[in-house]
Amino acid sequence: MNVIVKVSMANYDKWKEAFDNHTERATICDESKTTVGKVTDTSCIVMLYDVDMQGMQELMGSEFMINLSKEMQIINEEMHSFSPLQP
Repeated sequence: MNVIVKVSMANYDKWKEAFDNHTERATICDESKTTVGKVTDTSCIVMLYDVDMQGMQELMGSEFMINLSKEMQIINEEMHSFSPLQP
């Protein structure tokens, strides 16, 4: 499954650094396709491909992610699945 997430945070640049250094994410999706689009200094859109949804749920519920979310005021505002457009 492919997933798009609208994310808010206190500071995009600090969030992006933590996101880029979170190597465990590669265990639940095709990291080579992960795309992040900055919207504002406090929000972005993240596209994840070939996501293991159970693995994602476990990762998001980890102590590391819970603490990081509190520290950086991360809120996953919306999450949707999507399929690539067919030519």
